[in-house]
Amino acid sequence: MAGTTWDVIIVGQGLAGTTLAWHLQEAGQRILIIDTNEAVTSSKIAAGLITPITGMRMVLSWRYDEFLPVARNFYRSIERRTSQLFFNERTAIRLFKSDDEQENWAKRGQRPEYQSRLVVPVSAPLLDPDLAETERGGFAMHAAQLDVAAYLEASRAVLAWEPMKLDWLKDVSINANGVSVGNHQTRLLVSCEGHAATTNPYFSQMPFIAAKGDILTVRFHASVPSLCLHRGIWIAPTADPEIFRIGSTYDWENLDQAPNAAARDDIERRLKEFFRIPYTVLDHKAAVRPIIKESKAYIGLHPEHGRLGFFNGLGSKGSLHAPWYAQQFSDFIVHQTPLPDEINVDRLFVR
Repeated sequence: MAGTTWDVIIVGQGLAGTTLAWHLQEAGQRILIIDTNEAVTSSKIAAGLITPITGMRMVLSWRYDEFLPVARNFYRSIERRTSQLFFNERTAIRLFKSDDEQENWAKRGQRPEYQSRLVVPVSAPLLDPDLAETERGGFAMHAAQLDVAAYLEASRAVLAWEPMKLDWLKDVSINANGVSVGNHQTRLLVSCEGHAATTNPYFSQMPFIAAKGDILTVRFHASVPSLCLHRGIWIAPTADPEIFRIGSTYDWENLDQAPNAAARDDIERRLKEFFRIPYTVLDHKAAVRPIIKESKAYIGLHPEHGRLGFFNGLGSKGSLHAPWYAQQFSDFIVHQTPLPDEINVDRLFVR
């Protein structure tokens, strides 16, 4: 593919870059992804959880009713294109770990906008007492899970991509016809680099508040239902019914990908506080989530260098948000449809 001319070159084959590439290709654009194909990235180790009620305060996920149908339709379409399965509708169970959480839910859980997200009727107890401590109760909600690593791998087998570590100062040259990227020429170059964008000279002023997260992979030594479980930590199924992912931690200071022993101890401590099944830890990985101020993803073009684009900041809700954001960006690139002001990267530049 050396020396080829493209409509768009995307830097990074994570969740953002892959999803944008699919949308642009569907719109008739010639797309190339360049990526270092690192073994561990925030996308590759992500649990892919999609839940309508989230966080310590159990709030409704932002624009969930708008984002979920877009995500479901998109991932199903890519499953058909790749003949792979990676999107699963699941029940998620949230167990209360404190009196405060019980009281918080008592105040808001009966509201119609919350009730519409719940699985009813629900069994009592929510989980077999032999599996977990459920005395404070909780609730079950309609949810979903994307096997992000499988989605990325299936996409990489179909989309045009090239292994390359890009030096934005040496390898990128903006000219009258577009952008030269190594031996390639493109109309538009889009950064979908995750936390690596903090060293991108064109987007270095983005207000990242990134956080490192550690995740364990465990084998349970008893039968555990294929549910997404939440109680201070999350427990997420995998394709193997005996193997689950467990996480996660937030480290705002040590922004590297080295697994942290203290983080592992913290996850295991919280797991043992409520889960009663013996297990073996099979793997421990860590990566940096690309979180931007306001915990919202941003898309758009550089205000001074209009041949350079940006799609980043998906954070922990990336599996839900990526298809909608990618559709907005694709429509903007191909049809000049205006971007929503609240997610336009232009608003983050200090002038």
